[in-house]
Amino acid sequence: MIGNEARPVEGSAWSLPTQRTSHQDSLPSTMADMEHRSQLEPSVGLDLPAILAQTLKPLTPLLQKVTYVRHGRRSHDPSDILVPAGYAAELVVTGLNTPVACCFDDARQCYVVEGGHKVGVAPRVLRVDVESGAQEVVLTWPDELWTKTGSVTGVAWRDGFLYLTNTDAVYRLRPGDELELIVEGLPGRGDHQVNQPLFGPDGKLYFAVGSATNSGVVGPDNAAYEWLPVFPDVHDVPGRDVVLAGRNFESHDVLGGQAEVVRTGAYITYRTPTVTGQVIAGSAKSNALLRCNPDGSELEVVAWGLRNPYGIGFDGAGRLFVTEHGMDDRNRHVIADYDDFYEIVEGAWYGFPDFASGIRLDDARWGEGGQRREPVLAEHPDPDPPKPFVTFPPHAAANGFAFSTDERFGFEGDAFVALFGDLAPVTTARLLKPVGYKVVRVDMRERRVVDFAVNRIEGPASKLPHGGFERPSDCEFGPDGALYVVDWGEIDVAPEAGGVRMQAGSGSLWRIRRVAGEPGVEPPASTQFPFYALQLGAWLLGAVAAAVAVVLGVRRLLNRRRGATP
Repeated sequence: MIGNEARPVEGSAWSLPTQRTSHQDSLPSTMADMEHRSQLEPSVGLDLPAILAQTLKPLTPLLQKVTYVRHGRRSHDPSDILVPAGYAAELVVTGLNTPVACCFDDARQCYVVEGGHKVGVAPRVLRVDVESGAQEVVLTWPDELWTKTGSVTGVAWRDGFLYLTNTDAVYRLRPGDELELIVEGLPGRGDHQVNQPLFGPDGKLYFAVGSATNSGVVGPDNAAYEWLPVFPDVHDVPGRDVVLAGRNFESHDVLGGQAEVVRTGAYITYRTPTVTGQVIAGSAKSNALLRCNPDGSELEVVAWGLRNPYGIGFDGAGRLFVTEHGMDDRNRHVIADYDDFYEIVEGAWYGFPDFASGIRLDDARWGEGGQRREPVLAEHPDPDPPKPFVTFPPHAAANGFAFSTDERFGFEGDAFVALFGDLAPVTTARLLKPVGYKVVRVDMRERRVVDFAVNRIEGPASKLPHGGFERPSDCEFGPDGALYVVDWGEIDVAPEAGGVRMQAGSGSLWRIRRVAGEPGVEPPASTQFPFYALQLGAWLLGAVAAAVAVVLGVRRLLNRRRGATP
């Protein structure tokens, strides 16, 4: 469905709203009033991935030979996860490799998907007994279908099939049979992949394809994320025809000789300039929110202009919501962009790549000077795109979520969102303390974000003295009425692996149950720890110590030579 107007699907007994509701006409108070004490004030951009790509390019042949897989089981202590009164956290299973999502079948069995992203272990589908913790491998991803720079990202159950999203394609699997490819050729081989699948009230399969780039233009930062040298033809694809402003961005050529300066436009391959008035054709196979029939037929665009719509959920009234990851401080240097929670309007354009959270990129909110942030589109499909329903702090990484529909658990109608946590310093060098690493509740009536399950000390378990969450990736309510939280596991900074590397065996599945007692609304407050500020201080002290050691070593050597001279 690619057209000029937002409209319902003809012949459908159910459709999304085609007009904005009144609450979308202004910024939510959660955005306007949000305090970013964990983030330095916006200033001039610093593109760390691009710097990394340029610096390490001469070493690339050596780095590509590095084969390093970390294995380990981190400590777990459910009491280190703080929840409201009347709830309790439990550990279901651990030892998983980058688990990204889970779902339940009609027989109440739980399936967990391991993504395979930068962990050196092939993606798998596991059947997990949530009472005993026993695991059974349902599928190990075939090597020929495993895109090493991408990831298997999600799973849904419907009528005897598991539906799986994998980098640039959608498959379905009847347990015991072979994978069946139902949608292929999606533009998911860039920064973001085909994200979590979900069936809607209309019986259609919904999923999203995140943007190939950070902000619409392929650049050296994408080489740092490893995919550009492997897939040099990848770029963003719009859900509808767009007209370009002819704005091009210069960079040193990371695919050829670095001394050469190349120019690249929006929605085009690296090293390809664009001209004013150039039209880029839209496609159903685009970086957008999509849907199709269960067999993959009748693929169509639901909404577009979303940077990385990750989690998808329908509330009890049939309204469709998505979480969206905000831009990083790279390429076009949007500083401190929010993560968002959008209500989806049929056919709407949400602003990417010239808006973030409904605000134009050349607005002063995103940093000083408007450097590289002038519009790349000559005509905006909507000069005032829809605003988020609520927002999350920059770099919190709002991932999978689920609506509570069971009175046994409580908070009926509210959304529970997994905040994966920041990837500092790779995605930002400005954080003073960790952001995310918890589960929050979106109060749908008050339109506000409330902590629900938080670590005793704010931040990931592997870096701090607690045994709680490492990186929550997905939330799913089970048939027992409990909330299941998929915990991705440990991530380490690794320049030889495109910035980060995952630790095998460090992922987990948690469960949060309703227990006896009067239910509370919020958990006790976490202890805040300026982890990144102290980490930076330690790095600086280490650098100074190394420099002093070199100077002293050179001085000693010179003194010895002088002493040996007749």
